[in-house]
Amino acid sequence: MYFHKLLLFQFLLLFSCLSLSPSWAQTGQTISPTVAKNHISVSGRLSDSLSHEAIPFGSVMLKNLTSNEQFVQNTDSLGRFRFHAVPLGQYVLKAFYVGYPQIAKRVRIFSVGTNQDLGNIFMKRQSNVLDEVKITDYKSLIEQRPDGIVYLAGKDATNKGASADEVLRKVPMVTVDMDDNLALRGNGNVRVLVDGKPSTVIASSVSDVLKQIPADNIKSIEVVTSPGAKYDAEGSAGVINIITKQNFIQGISGRAFTGLSYNLVDKGLRGYGGVNLNYRHNKLGLSADLGGGHWSHTSKQYETRVDHPGMTNETTLNQTTFGDGGGSFMWGKINGDYSIDSLNSISAGIGIHPGTWDNDESQTTLFPGYGLNYFQNTHSSSPRQDYSFNAAYNRKFRDNPEHRLDFLALYSVNRDHDRYDLDKHYLPEDTLYYQEKSGNQTKNKELTFQADYAQPLKRHQQKIEAGLKYINRNVFSDYDLFSWSPATGDDWLQDPDRTNLLQYTQQVAAAYGQFTTDLTRKLSLIAGLRYELTDINGKLRDNGGGFHSNFNNVLPSAILSYKLRQFDRLNLSYTQRIERPSIEYINPYVDYSDPLNITIGNPELSPERIHKIELDYNTMMGGSSINLAVFYSHTQNGIEAWTSIDNNGVAVTTYGNYARNNTLGLNLFGGTVLFKRWRLNLNGNLYHKALSGNDMENSGWQYDTHFSSTVDLYKGFALSGFAMYRGRDVMLQGYRSGWYRYSLGIKKDILKGKGDVSLTVENFLSPDIKTVRHYNYGDALYDMSSYRPARGLRFSFSYNFGKMKFDNGRKKIDNNDLKGSQNDNDGTSMG
Repeated sequence: MYFHKLLLFQFLLLFSCLSLSPSWAQTGQTISPTVAKNHISVSGRLSDSLSHEAIPFGSVMLKNLTSNEQFVQNTDSLGRFRFHAVPLGQYVLKAFYVGYPQIAKRVRIFSVGTNQDLGNIFMKRQSNVLDEVKITDYKSLIEQRPDGIVYLAGKDATNKGASADEVLRKVPMVTVDMDDNLALRGNGNVRVLVDGKPSTVIASSVSDVLKQIPADNIKSIEVVTSPGAKYDAEGSAGVINIITKQNFIQGISGRAFTGLSYNLVDKGLRGYGGVNLNYRHNKLGLSADLGGGHWSHTSKQYETRVDHPGMTNETTLNQTTFGDGGGSFMWGKINGDYSIDSLNSISAGIGIHPGTWDNDESQTTLFPGYGLNYFQNTHSSSPRQDYSFNAAYNRKFRDNPEHRLDFLALYSVNRDHDRYDLDKHYLPEDTLYYQEKSGNQTKNKELTFQADYAQPLKRHQQKIEAGLKYINRNVFSDYDLFSWSPATGDDWLQDPDRTNLLQYTQQVAAAYGQFTTDLTRKLSLIAGLRYELTDINGKLRDNGGGFHSNFNNVLPSAILSYKLRQFDRLNLSYTQRIERPSIEYINPYVDYSDPLNITIGNPELSPERIHKIELDYNTMMGGSSINLAVFYSHTQNGIEAWTSIDNNGVAVTTYGNYARNNTLGLNLFGGTVLFKRWRLNLNGNLYHKALSGNDMENSGWQYDTHFSSTVDLYKGFALSGFAMYRGRDVMLQGYRSGWYRYSLGIKKDILKGKGDVSLTVENFLSPDIKTVRHYNYGDALYDMSSYRPARGLRFSFSYNFGKMKFDNGRKKIDNNDLKGSQNDNDGTSMG
């Protein structure tokens, strides 16, 4: 009944927005009839002169030749601009963008109704004449937007042959640790999307999705640090959206690519290969993305835990673990769109992502205080199969192309069949004394409906936006465990405590409204409000277990943007976010895979609530761009893992709303071009984190820095380098030490500029990367040293064929919610 009322409220809200008309939008305007008669709206689109692709976030200025009055604005993500209430007369139009020479052209603004469309304003890229005409793009790798930044990964030569996890290590404000866990400004609660959609929800690992997205397939990465009301409320640190290359074309075109990575330490080989195909004829457009690959990894860990240190009953646990794993994966996507007429279009797509992941792990345990000395082997396998289907209807209105209505739907199915076999041997005799085998068949179904409406108003660049969303997630997990020991003879016994069937359903209903307006000629405002209702039900087949919870959240957001000069801007934002606990945190199932270190979910968890304030300044000076941001965040009811040692020497980890987190920080990044050939980019974060909860406090400074450089040489050669260092991480019960990575590569354009090859060496001075973790459990001290092979080579090749054409950018569903796993490295499919 509660959901019925909410859905009724949502559709009433959307209906009220749809009832708005241009005549309503003018109600209450204070423009006098004389001013309205002599002022009109002026619009246009900034485009590349060769590719005809849009130039997003460029700067456009209109200057009246008589009064010297100026109008200045940045283009949106599709290169469009619109000036309101422009007096009639003679003007000069100037356009600016890093990597393009400034252009200036005279235009006459005269009465043509309510709007004068200047059409495409073309800009020519900077070029150098060598043996043949070669277009060299020096556009900055970073673009600013009011709610975050955009990293142009496709323009960064240092990404050749890499995968998405390696690319993300170069993105400002983003860090990826040695376990491939993401953090944004030190906060790991990040929502990761691929083309505006989630990877695989609830049961899958973001870290493994990233291993399967080739860098050659990435166009850009959006980092949204101040998500507005349009975004799902989940993701306290922000949203990361990986945009892949999916341009539609005229006729047939495409791109073939491959990349290989070889580790010189463990002799591991990773690689991928794929092809993108595009076709457009009249009103029909089709695109296909097909490929596959293989990845592998090795690791070694040395763990020491001292229980009751300094006491008479002090005892020490030592564990040494070696891991070796890998697997193969594939991806396939087909998308199509059809333009019914100039205002209406439909689109649909299907994706399939199979793969199998295997892992072998050997662990030696010595715990003399409890008489334990054994060796354990574990082999696990995780074959997976993901399917997804999406459809959309897009409606534009005649009065304004930004006046639009979008209906979207998404359905996905994720099937996993995880299993493992384990055996234990007494040492030093190497006598087999215990075995177990376990299987877990899971099926995760997700259905999403979404509606979005946007209507520009007539004055002050005003726009209203509203939307509704409903998500239904249904997870089925059937798991069992059988064990054997000499006492059972030839019989395998089923363990009833570790055999069960879990059915889990999560429903999320949301409604939002957002308003954009110019308060003055220099000051603009984006204000919004989002309401979300979450209902969770879980049921276990055996033992009568079950859990239920629901949450209501009202979340405001606001962004003030002030233009200081033509290229100088100040943004001040306030947002509220939440972190809903996913099934990993709620499921009361006990993980006994390591009997001395077990994990238990907590069905009583409630969402985190986060308040964020950010002030940032960005400017461009010649060929340089600089962004400086100061931010503060406060987290209530923070979901934190908590470990304690029981009377049997077992470390028990569970989750609770223990933590309060206060973070104050500074972020600086800049890019410049020297001598028209040498591009430099530097990014750094410095912040102080203070954690408290469960009668424990911890605080400290954290920092990280990233540097990349590319030099364009002659005859199609380019030299590139990358280096990063991340300092110590502060956690509630301890810390993790810093680490670093670096690489150096060379690229050569071939096949008359249609293809390229590259070779990169990584960490050539250090074979391994070492990290150290130290935790204080109150009655125990824990230390772990981890080693990952780092010295290696990367090779890549890509070839483009056909003629590319800019896509009009239809909307996609983005389920950017759920606080998910950050420690699972078994693999999953690309989202």
